[in-house]
Amino acid sequence: MSQRESEVKQILREWIGQHAHRSVNGGLRDDTPILEQRIITSLQVMELILFIQKTTRRRVDVSQLKPCSFRSIDNVYKTFFAEATTHDHAAA
Repeated sequence: MSQRESEVKQILREWIGQHAHRSVNGGLRDDTPILEQRIITSLQVMELILFIQKTTRRRVDVSQLKPCSFRSIDNVYKTFFAEATTHDHAAA
């Protein structure tokens, strides 16, 4: 895992922890199913999308979203941040 990936996942973990609908036994891992375990609600997913847009400085096309995009921190990272990280490295 790259340092950038680790940092982004930590930011996501903190955001989810601050907005959590309920606490997570054993802590929030990158593969914890955040919707299935009702850690965040469907309304909070909209707030998470706004947070992602602010963080990435890119619009999220909600018509292209799939439920699996928000399954876990790993999935959120892969869906919204991995591509941006690849572009960052290509531009460098």
